[in-house]
Amino acid sequence: MAVAARRWLWLWLAVGTLAGAAVALVVRAAFEFGWSAAILFALPLGLLGNSASLSAWYVLKSTPVERGGSPRAVITVVVSALVVSALWASLGQLWWRALAASGFGLGDPYRPGVFALLLSLGMAGYLLAAAAYQVGLTMEATSTASRRALEADVAQRDAELRALRSQIDPHFLFNSLNSIAGLISADPGRAREMCQLLGEFLRESLKLGPNVRIALAREVAFVEQYLRIEQVRFGARLSVEIEMVPETADASVPPLLLQPLVENAVRHGVATRIDGGTVAIVTRRVGDRVVVTVSNPRDEDARRGGTGLGLANVRRRLEATFGDRASLAVEPGPESYRAAVSFPYEVLP
Repeated sequence: MAVAARRWLWLWLAVGTLAGAAVALVVRAAFEFGWSAAILFALPLGLLGNSASLSAWYVLKSTPVERGGSPRAVITVVVSALVVSALWASLGQLWWRALAASGFGLGDPYRPGVFALLLSLGMAGYLLAAAAYQVGLTMEATSTASRRALEADVAQRDAELRALRSQIDPHFLFNSLNSIAGLISADPGRAREMCQLLGEFLRESLKLGPNVRIALAREVAFVEQYLRIEQVRFGARLSVEIEMVPETADASVPPLLLQPLVENAVRHGVATRIDGGTVAIVTRRVGDRVVVTVSNPRDEDARRGGTGLGLANVRRRLEATFGDRASLAVEPGPESYRAAVSFPYEVLP
């Protein structure tokens, strides 16, 4: 606070000194003063005028141009400039008279042209200060508008991310309940085990709360927990391989981003093959980016239909979080399917 106050003081002195120098040049040229007399007369007036011109800031703040009050603002500033300049010119004459009485030989301060000259100088300085203040107010308003627009954009993205995430839970729960329903009559024990694991998974997902991003290591742990649920249903038909390099563990991602990809790998991949297969999750660091791939085998002749909600959700969440810096690429093959998510390496604060 003290440093800022000193800076403003030095700025005030510098501007006042420049204003005094300008007045000295004009008065010396108009009335043929010596340099010492002109500076002695003009410097205090420059500092006084610099302080008086601060009123232009409050005038412009009370009558902002951006609210459609441009004519009113101009008239108000001009009237204020006239009043302040008249007072400043009158004080200038009194100061001139005091110097003349002290023997500086400045002549009669009330002779024709003195008041008009001082009034003109005061008007010019006041209007120049008003123009500078208006530029500052405009820049401040622009900065405020930009900040509010950015805050609104961030709030909109957060709301969109939460809305997209809310679509994942019912979709995942629907598929899990279907799996449990299919096991109830065939294997009640495994159905009960799936219910317990599902309850643990949902309990952990609730701990995410309002988090917009989590560490990739935590995201992969959620995926692994989900796959354990599916392994109860598929048994030996479903195997899991996870390869995470340490350089990617702290990368931030939206919660449950990989969930739809892994669900698709199980439902449209492993489940379509009699002998099942392996769901492989691999993370790697490529420069300043992270790439996560989810791959699985599939039987092209036994494809299951779907709504495409999972992939669409992943793409929209990537766009809402990273903009055009992230992508989802899928590589469907006759016997395999691969989905690759690429996004910037960013860590949580």
